[in-house]
Amino acid sequence: MAIIAAGIFALQAFNLPTGFGVSGHLVGGALAAIILGSPFAAVFVLTIVLVIQALIFGDGGVLALGANIINMGVIAGFVGFYSFKGLKSLLPKIPVAVSVGIAAWLACVIAACCAAVEIAILGAVPIAIGLPTMFIYHAIIGIIEGVITAVVVTLVFKVRPELTGDTTKKGVPIKNFLVAGLVIALIIGGCAVFFASSNPDGLDSTLLVSGGVKDIFAPATGDEIVEAEDPVGWQAPMPDYALGDSTIGAIIALIIGIFAALVVILVAAKIVYASSGKSN
Repeated sequence: MAIIAAGIFALQAFNLPTGFGVSGHLVGGALAAIILGSPFAAVFVLTIVLVIQALIFGDGGVLALGANIINMGVIAGFVGFYSFKGLKSLLPKIPVAVSVGIAAWLACVIAACCAAVEIAILGAVPIAIGLPTMFIYHAIIGIIEGVITAVVVTLVFKVRPELTGDTTKKGVPIKNFLVAGLVIALIIGGCAVFFASSNPDGLDSTLLVSGGVKDIFAPATGDEIVEAEDPVGWQAPMPDYALGDSTIGAIIALIIGIFAALVVILVAAKIVYASSGKSN
C-alpha cells in the first residue's frame, strides 16, 4: 500500500503531452484498487496522496480536496476495480493487461465526466462545453492511464503473485519489493522535473476552451488561466513542487513528497491494522 502511494504520487507529478496542447497524468484510482484488491484501499491511498499534494505542494487546492478525493479515489477506484472484475468474469480468457487497461481507461474517463458535471453545477463551465470537452481530452489521457496501469499491474503481479490469489509461486521478499518500488518512484519523480510537459492538463484546458482562449484541438492562444483566490488562505510550503527556482529544489521537493506519501501510508496503515486487532 505504501509503495503504491509513493508510485502514484510520482506518476501524478509527471505530466505527459497528449497532443492538442494538453497534458495528462496518472489518476491512479484503478491502479491502487486492482493491485490492492479493494476499491476502499484505493480511496485510502488516494486520500493520503491528495492531502499531501494539497497541503504541502498546493496542488489541487484545499477547498477542492473533497471533490478530488471523490473523483480520483472513490469514482476512479470503484469504476476501475469493478470494471476489471467484470471483464475478467465475462471474458475469463482475456489477458490481465488488457482488462486492466480497459478498466483504467474507463475509470479515468468516467471520473473526468463527473468532474465536468461538478464544475457545471458550480457555474464555472457550462455542461454543454465542459462535458464533451472533458470526455474528449480524458478519452485521450485515459490511453496513457490504461497503458501505465496495465504495465505496472502486470509487473507487480509477476513479482508478488499472491496479490492475484496464487499462493503456489514465491514472490519477491516484501523488503526487496519496497526498496525497488521506492527507487523506481524516485527515478520517475526525477524524470518529471526534467521532462514533464508544461501544457495545461485536461481540466485546465477545458476551462481555457470555455474562456475562448483555446480551440479544443489546438494549443492555447492566450495566457494560462488565472487561479481563483483561495478563500481557505492555506499557504503551501512548497507550491508547485518547488523549493525556490532551482532544479535541485524541484528534485528535493519531489523526493520529500514521495517519502511523505510512503511514511504517512505506513503509519496510517499500522494504526488501522492495530485498531482492527490485526498483528501485522
